[in-house]
Amino acid sequence: MCAKRNPNTATQQQYPQARCIHQLIEQQVRCTPQALALTDGQQTMSYRELNERANQLAHCLQTLGIKPNVPVGACLERGIELIIGLLGILKAGGAYVPFDPTSPTERLAFMREDVQAPVLVTQSKLASRFSSQGTSVLCLDTDACWLTQQSMDDPYSGATGNDLAYVLYTSGSTGMPKGVQITHSNVLNLVFWHQNAFSLVPSDRASQQTSPAFDAAGWEIWPYLTCGASVHVIAESIRKQPLALRDWFLAKNITMAFLPTPLAEQVITLEWPHCTSLRFLLTGGDTLHRYPPASLPFTLVNNYGPTETTVVATSGPILPAARSASPPTIGRPIANTQIYILDEEGQQVAPGVVGELYIGGMELLVATFIDRSSQQNSLSPIPLRRSLGLVCIEQVIGAVIVKMEK
Repeated sequence: MCAKRNPNTATQQQYPQARCIHQLIEQQVRCTPQALALTDGQQTMSYRELNERANQLAHCLQTLGIKPNVPVGACLERGIELIIGLLGILKAGGAYVPFDPTSPTERLAFMREDVQAPVLVTQSKLASRFSSQGTSVLCLDTDACWLTQQSMDDPYSGATGNDLAYVLYTSGSTGMPKGVQITHSNVLNLVFWHQNAFSLVPSDRASQQTSPAFDAAGWEIWPYLTCGASVHVIAESIRKQPLALRDWFLAKNITMAFLPTPLAEQVITLEWPHCTSLRFLLTGGDTLHRYPPASLPFTLVNNYGPTETTVVATSGPILPAARSASPPTIGRPIANTQIYILDEEGQQVAPGVVGELYIGGMELLVATFIDRSSQQNSLSPIPLRRSLGLVCIEQVIGAVIVKMEK
């Protein structure tokens, strides 16, 4: 499908498309090896320590045959070990496939069979949820002796920006899980847009709240570890509690946070001190119904994007509005992303006219695991994608609002 370009879709920005996520982190390690990279409240880890642990895992994975574009399952609880696991898989050249430990056994079994990952990285208490038939299981705790014998040097994998970074399973339009393949280049478009849009600096302190199987989890990690900032993992006991989250944000001097829409709507209604370290609260994943109060001491940013568009396709700050007939905007397209609001015949509608949202650009997936027997999972770019029938109105200023059904 083709659509005429309009001024509001011109978002071209240069970024290093040939690089990989882990290469940028390795570059940061050389700059600030002793800087804080991760903490989960129980332990902390510097950039050098994170890199060395991930390198040891990567060397193990390479001995097990992992190379570019080979999927590697990652069933790990939220925490430092999860991030080590994901980074180690990338360093080996593989594409991580996050399995949520809390998912039903049937869903995990389907995903594993569908993606056919030859190796599963996990923890011993979770390994029993998977059959070891046809898969090498590497436990970060019980296989520690093997891991610590490996080199701490950066491995060479030969991966490039066009190779896969991860495969993430979504519900799929048929109700069956669908594996969405995303490349390093896709992710780095998100990373560099995010760093520029929110003026990230090494002193930023970002929270990590979401499940590893939610695409926003990577958004909570990679933009920060590639610029020298630190990632702070929220304890499981408080990560869904609005009051406890507010107090934790304040106590830990968090400057950047993401919360799913329903939780963010609760958090912004709480009382906040006038002075707080938090600069931006990002939200997304559901329709935002609430505007922030005028007294909120940080900026609420609404985001929209299917998993196929690498987390975020549109983004925009939400300003206070006591009374508004329109719901909060989903923002404007991010860097190298085009949005079109089209009618039933595929023609662009005029500003203020209702149409369906279509998305194109650098962040689009390269393929999906749909049906292994039909050869439909070839690595070919998708130039324009219908956004699940989302009904929208484009305002004259270029922001997009979702039309609310009565």
